[in-house]
Amino acid sequence: AASEGGASEAGDDGPKTYLDPSGMEIKPMCFPDPGKLEGVPSRTKPVLKVDNMKFAYPPKDPNDNNPENARWIFNGVNTKITMSTRVALLGKNGAGKTTLMKILIGELSVESSPFFSGDVWKHHNLRLSYIAQHSVHHLEGSLELTPVVYMQRRFHEGMDAELKKMVTHGLTPEEEELKMKKGNISKVVGRQQRGKELYYECEKTGRNNARGEPEPEFIPLYDLKMKDAYVMKLVRNFDERMKAEQSGMSIRPTTQEEVRKHLNDFGISPDLATQKIKSMSGGQKCRLVLAAAMWSMPHIVAFDEPTNYLDQDTLRALTDAIKAFKGGVIIISHHEGFVNETCKELWTVADGVVQTEAVKGKEKKLSKRQLEKLAKEKEKAEG
Repeated sequence: AASEGGASEAGDDGPKTYLDPSGMEIKPMCFPDPGKLEGVPSRTKPVLKVDNMKFAYPPKDPNDNNPENARWIFNGVNTKITMSTRVALLGKNGAGKTTLMKILIGELSVESSPFFSGDVWKHHNLRLSYIAQHSVHHLEGSLELTPVVYMQRRFHEGMDAELKKMVTHGLTPEEEELKMKKGNISKVVGRQQRGKELYYECEKTGRNNARGEPEPEFIPLYDLKMKDAYVMKLVRNFDERMKAEQSGMSIRPTTQEEVRKHLNDFGISPDLATQKIKSMSGGQKCRLVLAAAMWSMPHIVAFDEPTNYLDQDTLRALTDAIKAFKGGVIIISHHEGFVNETCKELWTVADGVVQTEAVKGKEKKLSKRQLEKLAKEKEKAEG
């Protein structure tokens, strides 16, 4: 197993080399420090909370709003995530592990769904990153580029270009048309914290002063959630710009030197960083995907079945990078050794709820019952 690999003595800057059972040297990875969040004094204070969440996928007929015809996934989920979270999501196929992860990370927008209730709260400057099972596919249109140029093109405006492609952020042509109707919200230009509530400064189409300048107004977030779905996309895009500014990503130079330094932290040498992506091995491409996911210096990172697509040395390096990471980690994995080494909690998704369980033992080893549960999940997943 990949988790059987050993590490050499660690210096002040972390592990220098890794040896797998055959004695092959493994290049380490180092995740960037996400830094602190405003109003979050410790790594044990929640930065993301789910309260009594109920959610269903809608019926196949888009005009059918009957709850009885919907496929209910969650029925009263309560969870919280901190900067010290190390959790593995367990559950049968179809139980909702990936759906829960996507809701937590923001890959799946549910607030405007008639089949959603409850509350999903995130710190307004929380930066999150999601590495899906098929993330390497992001590189397919960039095989003729070098890793350096790929990173420069993806982040050259201080924002991740991949975000604009997501359905949770990109407006459809119909939504672009809708926002231009008189009286509709057309732009989010500011944000204020008033007590415990967030207010967003919004411009509306056709609402101008005598000089023809927009006259924005502050609207509470809970009101914005009740409006057309495109409004929350504008809110999310504004939040992303604010997060980029707070992390320094918006002013972080995408110079060759800066990008090479970042790639080097993920085991991609300066020489390899200037060769075409198509010449890279599978493991090297995975390291590039991880490097891109961490450019924004996220506070929370989510991995969906990483052991399915990582080779042994990359998995070994990832394991130790997670251990040293100053942010929170959410993992879906049936790999016993990987979960054993990286996680402190197990969340079992079943029957519409999430059961939370701490990993037993002083060394955070899994109990016999937990190991049996993992083995059964793996057997079902493979069967």
